Amino acid sequence: MVKNLYAVWIRIDETLPWIELKGKYQTRSEAKRAADKFLSSIKIRVVTMPEKRRRIKALATVKHARN
Repeated sequence: MVKNLYAVWIRIDETLPWIELKGKYQTRSEAKRAADKFLSSIKIRVVTMPEKRRRIKALATVKHARN
């Protein structure tokens, strides 16, 4: 018997691609709990940028520590 495994995908903005989080989960509720835990641990930093600077490409990185 083949069991379904669930993966968690998140999308921050429509301009960015979907991101698959590490891990496969046996149940849908287990996957939801993992996503909630991950999203509650995200740190956000807002920085100022001078107007006269050239536009730069943004690079987003997410580091998630697994327990």
